[in-house]
Amino acid sequence: MKLFLPVRRATLLIPSGPVQDPTRKHLFILLTDPRPDDRLTLLVSISSVNPRIHHDGTCLLFVGDHTFIKRDSYVNFAQARIESVDKLEAGVREGILVPQGTIKGDVFARICRGLMESRFTPQKAKRFYEELYPNAIKLSVTGAVCD
Repeated sequence: MKLFLPVRRATLLIPSGPVQDPTRKHLFILLTDPRPDDRLTLLVSISSVNPRIHHDGTCLLFVGDHTFIKRDSYVNFAQARIESVDKLEAGVREGILVPQGTIKGDVFARICRGLMESRFTPQKAKRFYEELYPNAIKLSVTGAVCD
């Protein structure tokens, strides 16, 4: 079992395939450290770009941005979700979730900016992020690293 620390920039493969392919996993990125009072964290998933299907172009990722990414991809902000760190850790222990290291800092900063800029990001996810990182909007506008 790989080591998993539930902190910002950590990545996981999480089962998220369709009914006909239940073992398919998508790469997820933790955008926040656990919230101290309830140990919740915000995650976003990465999906491959399919030119025939509309996708959120706010934050595109490419080969080299993370070792798991093998073709042009995008951050699926519409599916941003808040999860219990305890649940993620249990999934790793059970072998259901697979740690994939951390994502590079510059790529992480692009994703954080995209979270706040995308019109597809649920308001609940934006509020959660802003609560933990109140300077995020200012940092996003100036182009500085979002933390």
